[in-house]
Amino acid sequence: MPAMEQTPDPPARSRAAAGMREAAEPGIVRTITLSTPPGSWGGAVLETPQVIETLMDTGRSFIFDTGLAPGSVAAALAAVDILQNQPELPGCVRTRAKELASMARRLGLETDDPAGAVVPIVLGPPETALRAALIRAERGVRAGCFRPPSVPAGRSCLRLTARANLSSDDLAVIRGALTAVAEMKVTM
Repeated sequence: MPAMEQTPDPPARSRAAAGMREAAEPGIVRTITLSTPPGSWGGAVLETPQVIETLMDTGRSFIFDTGLAPGSVAAALAAVDILQNQPELPGCVRTRAKELASMARRLGLETDDPAGAVVPIVLGPPETALRAALIRAERGVRAGCFRPPSVPAGRSCLRLTARANLSSDDLAVIRGALTAVAEMKVTM
């Protein structure tokens, strides 16, 4: 088997790109998703070479049974490269997510303080969330619509996903859609 070329300590490089501190807690294996934030698919283990080697030796059938398609791996690697070259992007995403949550709260909509890019707009019954999904789609805003069993009964919601490059024009469109959702919720 040909030797694989490795960069110096790829786990440390990946941890830095993910904004994680170097020291891990003993007995805890750090994992990340490669789906929502970097826009790829799958996940990754951010650990020491010894932990990764142990996982590869003991979990081979799982690893090879769930291996990613080459295109997904390429997308994930490209996302890591972008994060390494633009480390401010995660902070920009969190700032935009907080702006979206604040906008929703000002309109009287229920939301949480986002820890990441996803901002849930809790609307209650599934019918309300489905109507809100139509309203936001009519206004050009893309958002997931989650209903039971994906969320608890009475907690159906729209989930907005912030991006670092949301412009003031984008925010105005989102504000218009959320205003219409808030008005619809008052009349129901």
